[in-house]
Amino acid sequence: MKKNFVFSNEKYNPYLYLTSGGYEATVPSHRYGPLGRSGYMLHYISDGKGVFISNDVKYHLKKGDFIYIEPNKTVTMIADKNDPWSFYWIRFTGELLKQYMSQIDISYKNPVFSIKDTPVVPQKIVEIVNYSQEKNSSDFLYSAKLLKILNSLCNAFPSDSNSHSSDPDKLYTQALYYIRNNYESAITINDVVEYLNVDRTYLFKLFKENMNIGPKEYLTKYRLKKATELLKVSSESITFIAQSCGFSTYQRFTRIFHKYIGCTPSEYKDNH
Repeated sequence: MKKNFVFSNEKYNPYLYLTSGGYEATVPSHRYGPLGRSGYMLHYISDGKGVFISNDVKYHLKKGDFIYIEPNKTVTMIADKNDPWSFYWIRFTGELLKQYMSQIDISYKNPVFSIKDTPVVPQKIVEIVNYSQEKNSSDFLYSAKLLKILNSLCNAFPSDSNSHSSDPDKLYTQALYYIRNNYESAITINDVVEYLNVDRTYLFKLFKENMNIGPKEYLTKYRLKKATELLKVSSESITFIAQSCGFSTYQRFTRIFHKYIGCTPSEYKDNH
């Protein structure tokens, strides 16, 4: 691409929205800022040099470097007076982004990285900008390319929160999410213990401290909670609902259901 170009994606969605992007070949000493942006941005420097300032730190950048801009953080970009930079850029917003970006160890405090760190990213940024020039561009493909960029960044710069931690609060939270995301399968507490790589007694202690019940009982109660929700709305059989909530047999489901709920699944279904 030889001339400046900007695109705007008109297919808005509030969750994961690649809003815009483009290519810019700047003039000598061109300056942007100090100003903030309302969305997340990535700039891939395809040629030339310049200075980027974020968090009051000055970075001297060149071809092959990347700039990450965080929403509502003040930045300044200054093109070199002799060899001004050119760059491809994308901007993205959405409710999912805060969670996604928390898994990636880049921020306004460490906003610069190199093509050597993640060669997939420049390829996908250029693809997005070039693809935007096609007729009838698809927001599905925009999102797919953006997710590949985020995945590549996460692999190259994983945050501490993206890996298991010995911090008790994090371990407890990870255990909850593992159970909630896998209760439909025939998981046991041993699976949770192996996933977190912790001692079973320690996991029991965490649940007792936070819920006053053990992890096994929490798994059972969570499955029953989901089962009661299905019994109220589903026309499927009791056996189907039992298996959909991780209970291996109809008999076991009925026995545990009566113990905790005080009636059989059939009676509960009839009453609701």
